[in-house]
Amino acid sequence: MSDTAVANPTASTAQLPAVQAPAAPSAPPPSGAAVIQNEQGKANSLLNTIADKLDRLVTLTVVTAIADIDVVQDDPNQVGFTCRPKAGTTIEAFQTQVNLVTGDIENLISRDFATNTAYHSLTEFHLAQVTKSSDIVSTNLKAIRDLAVQISGRTG
Repeated sequence: MSDTAVANPTASTAQLPAVQAPAAPSAPPPSGAAVIQNEQGKANSLLNTIADKLDRLVTLTVVTAIADIDVVQDDPNQVGFTCRPKAGTTIEAFQTQVNLVTGDIENLISRDFATNTAYHSLTEFHLAQVTKSSDIVSTNLKAIRDLAVQISGRTG
């Protein structure tokens, strides 16, 4: 008996099943080393993405401002609001920017904020906020660094 099929002209018009080409041999599963290398590549990619974002986050800004404000509820169905200076109002402000990489500090102080003795306690408050914010940023950056070191498997 032959392995080939012969069509019989007197047989019914039913079609024979299509002959499929043999399946291409599938690639062998990746080795354990390849899987580890791929996972390390993903971790390095994540670390590079984090490093890129951190490079952009080099300025800490703290602002203390005095102005007549409007309080606007963001969503009537939610708790939360935004404060905005009223249109045309004078704003007295003290702004501090700290470059977290170079350590440069820039203070911008409106004249009245700097000279009005009534604002003296607010100046002390602002400077305490700068110190507190700087400490928080330092703690957060250390935690991110420790996480990156742990993920990379390197020693700190």
